[in-house]
Amino acid sequence: MTLLEIFSAPIASGAQLFLLILCVLIGLGAGLSAVDLRNTTPPKESKDNK
Repeated sequence: MTLLEIFSAPIASGAQLFLLILCVLIGLGAGLSAVDLRNTTPPKESKDNK
């Protein structure tokens, strides 16, 4: 079942809006977590710079 099938299904508009907001929030949370993880991990030192 794809997102297109979910959003084109004949359900109440309130439930459709709720699902859309939920998907957006999950996507934003995953994106922010990935950015935060990249910024908090210390950079690896390469062996060539010694």
